[in-house]
Amino acid sequence: MLLTAINLSGCDDQKKKGGQVVARINGEEITAPQLEAELRYASRLQEDGAAPRQAMREQAMEALIDRQLLLDEALRNKIDRDPALRQIIERFKTQAIVQAYLESRAGNQEQPGKAEVEGYFQAHPEMFAHRKMFEVEQLIIADRDFSAPLKAMMDSSKSLSQVAAWLRQNKIAHAQRQYSYSSAELPAEIGSKLQALGRSRLFVMKDGQRDLLCVLTELRDSPVAPDVARPQIERYLMNKKMQEIATSEITRLRSAARLEYMEKPANSIDSKGLPVAATSPGKQQAEVRKSMEVSGVAGLK
Repeated sequence: MLLTAINLSGCDDQKKKGGQVVARINGEEITAPQLEAELRYASRLQEDGAAPRQAMREQAMEALIDRQLLLDEALRNKIDRDPALRQIIERFKTQAIVQAYLESRAGNQEQPGKAEVEGYFQAHPEMFAHRKMFEVEQLIIADRDFSAPLKAMMDSSKSLSQVAAWLRQNKIAHAQRQYSYSSAELPAEIGSKLQALGRSRLFVMKDGQRDLLCVLTELRDSPVAPDVARPQIERYLMNKKMQEIATSEITRLRSAARLEYMEKPANSIDSKGLPVAATSPGKQQAEVRKSMEVSGVAGLK
């Protein structure tokens, strides 16, 4: 999305692109520098077991072609003239410039050493050596629909299918799904409670304005080997160092700035403008897969 936004913001300069032409789409050129930039971006997102460079190059080329086709169609439909979209483009452009500045301040950071990586691995067994997988069946309802009668019904139920039948009988809207959690992505206290409950025990998980009526169907060991975890840990530690640099720079700039609020920030909002904390290795996949924040768990039987 960021690359698309930058491409849109520079659409008036499409004819000024330089470098060897590697493809043409309806007369529009894709150049070698564009392809190399796409490869660099893809390599930063590459997970473990990176594809061979030639395969990544082919994938990057096809991605550029697909994006150019979509861009041409968007411009033909005058999507780029939408004021709301222009604000989004400006935001991403600003983020890209800020990121480039912070990287320039960081300089050439050294990769985390072997001892540092191994230390993190040993300090977080729940994410790696002792990681467990929880297979959970869920009925999703609105928080307002969780009532005393429903809790009493769950207390006496032996299966989630009985709860689902009760919900249908009482015309309570719900959805059913099977979900997998790892001990790396759950808060430690919730993972411990799930293990203590064991299988076939009903419990509730809070998810914002929703309640998840759950039963644990399977619990299994799923350890992560040190060689598999190493790239994840290295990325996390590098990101953490970058965020420390960003925090330091923001603190320095704020101390020298003349800052005047026209509207005072709410007490519940962090007004310091500091970067978001780095996502720990065990939670990276969870952040991509879902936005749910588990706020609590309570055994009902």
